[in-house]
Amino acid sequence: MVTKLESLRKSLFIFSLLLLFLSACSNEGSETSANEAKDSESQNVGLDNFDDNSSVSVEELETDTQDQGADRVSNTETLQNFDQMIIYTGELSIIVDNYTDTQSLIEEEIAQYGGFIAETSVYQHGENESQSGYITVRIPQKYFYPFLNELEANSIEVLEKSTNGDDVTEEFVDLDSRLKSKEIVEERLTSFLEDAENTEDLLVISQDLSEVQEEIEQLVGRMNYLEDRVALSTVTVHMEERAVNVSSLHDGETLNTLERAQSLFMDTINTLITIFSRLFVFIIGLSPIIVPLIILGFGVFLLKKRQKKNKTDQI
Repeated sequence: MVTKLESLRKSLFIFSLLLLFLSACSNEGSETSANEAKDSESQNVGLDNFDDNSSVSVEELETDTQDQGADRVSNTETLQNFDQMIIYTGELSIIVDNYTDTQSLIEEEIAQYGGFIAETSVYQHGENESQSGYITVRIPQKYFYPFLNELEANSIEVLEKSTNGDDVTEEFVDLDSRLKSKEIVEERLTSFLEDAENTEDLLVISQDLSEVQEEIEQLVGRMNYLEDRVALSTVTVHMEERAVNVSSLHDGETLNTLERAQSLFMDTINTLITIFSRLFVFIIGLSPIIVPLIILGFGVFLLKKRQKKNKTDQI
């Protein structure tokens, strides 16, 4: 009897242990299922939000992404980690001996430095007179000051010189941070687009994705523009050709022989015309006196000639 009682107690004890073990396994399985359900709900929350209010969802995505991007920039991409980005521009006004020769020299230097001519203009001051104009060039940043110094050395006189350096490092870092945030939003919207279950969600997400992609293109375009302006400096050179001062070579007289001969010839003709004109006026004006005097003089001449002839015949 005692043996049966002890056997029953052992059986009850073993059964209790089995119940406890099964209960523990059941609780663990429930917790695992709950965690999986929570993860699934977290992954689909963005898509659910699009069903209710798509614009708010995008704003929330951008705000959350910008916060993450700001932390990332502050930790790994601060201003100190970026090379300083400076846009150099310069203007130079010079006087040169020969405009054409100086322009050819500039073209040779630009080709040597790996730059290019962006704009050029030439003005001609009268026929065979001096030239002036300007030329705008783009050259690699490291040759900015050497190029200006070379132009000064090959000029007669520097009338004006100005240089400017615009630091765009902070703007570029800000653009880079915004670009990364927009790219993350683009990835999330693309993921939502793939999981969209109806046409309405598809259209809303597609529109938001298109707007984000357009903003990304604008950011990339601005960054490319800044990089180009930093890499290639801009220099505008105003050139004026110095005209030859003849007076300094020949006591103020012009050396153009043809023009001088032409001028003297015309002056002589004008003088002769003036003299004969005045003489003609004088004769016509005094003709009432001059004509009788001429007739009287001619008569006296004939009389004296006849008297002389008579004397000769008598001899």
